[in-house]
Amino acid sequence: MSIKQVTAALITRGEQILCCQRTKHQTLPLKWEFPGGKIEPGEDAPAALQRELDEELGIRAHIGRKVAQLQHRYANGNAVELHFFLVDG
Repeated sequence: MSIKQVTAALITRGEQILCCQRTKHQTLPLKWEFPGGKIEPGEDAPAALQRELDEELGIRAHIGRKVAQLQHRYANGNAVELHFFLVDG
């Protein structure tokens, strides 16, 4: 099974960090997540994150440095590799 490549934005204001709640109609309903999303074929991670932030939040953000990268496997066997970036909104 392939590992889905996903970006995540760490948007901070002082000591606060933006986190979004999934709707009850989405996969993993009502769970909390950082804004971001899937890296499409041919995209690099910063471009994918910029696209996702525009689509999800309607913002043109400056994508900063990558601060972490990790893999996670869900109980159903699906796996993601998360790429976390600092972002100025």
